[in-house]
Amino acid sequence: MHWYNFSVSMLRFVVGLAALALLVPAAASAYSWPIRPFFQQHPVRGYFNDPRLAGPEQGFHFGVDIVAADNTPVYAVASGYARVRGMTVSVIPWRRGVPRLSYWHVVPQVSTGQYVAKRQLIGYVEVGAGHVHLAEWKSGTYIKPLRIGGLAPYIDDTVPQLPRLSFYAGGQPVAPAALFGLVEITVDAYDPSPLLLPFEWSQARLGPALIRWQIVQGELAVRPWQSSVDFRRFLLPFSLFSYFYAPGTHQNRPNRAGRYEYYLAHQFDTRLLANGSYVLQVEALDEQENVGRASFPFTVARWTSGGLFPFF
Repeated sequence: MHWYNFSVSMLRFVVGLAALALLVPAAASAYSWPIRPFFQQHPVRGYFNDPRLAGPEQGFHFGVDIVAADNTPVYAVASGYARVRGMTVSVIPWRRGVPRLSYWHVVPQVSTGQYVAKRQLIGYVEVGAGHVHLAEWKSGTYIKPLRIGGLAPYIDDTVPQLPRLSFYAGGQPVAPAALFGLVEITVDAYDPSPLLLPFEWSQARLGPALIRWQIVQGELAVRPWQSSVDFRRFLLPFSLFSYFYAPGTHQNRPNRAGRYEYYLAHQFDTRLLANGSYVLQVEALDEQENVGRASFPFTVARWTSGGLFPFF
């Protein structure tokens, strides 16, 4: 073999080993589903950091809602010691640094302090719940179960949707054809379910993991890419709910699709842009980085009593 070809082959082999070394720890830490079949993907009707609204209370969803019929057996996906509170069973690992998993809306079949083996029955889905809420806690915060190294297998081949962009001034919607002064910019975004959901939840929408945007004029980016929403790993503080979710947001309900309206920018100063036409480009990424894209035209036009004049 020619020395050059040998070197290239060896380089590819080393790179492959390095990539495998990065993937092995993640794969080793992955865990199966808490309902049977354990190694088959199940429908999920609620994602991590999705909006949760109950009357005046607002918050981010701190786990995933796995669809399961009432009375479905629920099993521990990792071993540890049980802690039971009402219809919630937590399994506390005996080793430090290992995430704690908790199972909500479950009628317990274990008691606090009891040792629970991996895939031991811990309870049944509570009547009326129709799902088991799986939450993962580590280092003082909830973390995303649907991540590399978390709940598996999970494959999402759907593309996030971006049906609407909105501008507001003083809390009122304004037309994109003549923007001036300070405006709030929001986008409606959601990710369709990769698996068929039960009929009453068939309209359910799931939140994207990342939303970013930029402003272009022709081929020139006058405002470079920036992320406005990043739900990829940790639970956000509930106090930030109104910073990320706009007032038009409401969560999924049976037979009613949710609406997820996200802030792209607060108090964006259009005076930083010269009069003229622009395009606001938005991208939304889901759990597995499928990318949805949309472009929304708008015009900056500043007016005085004498009419329109350029800022620059």
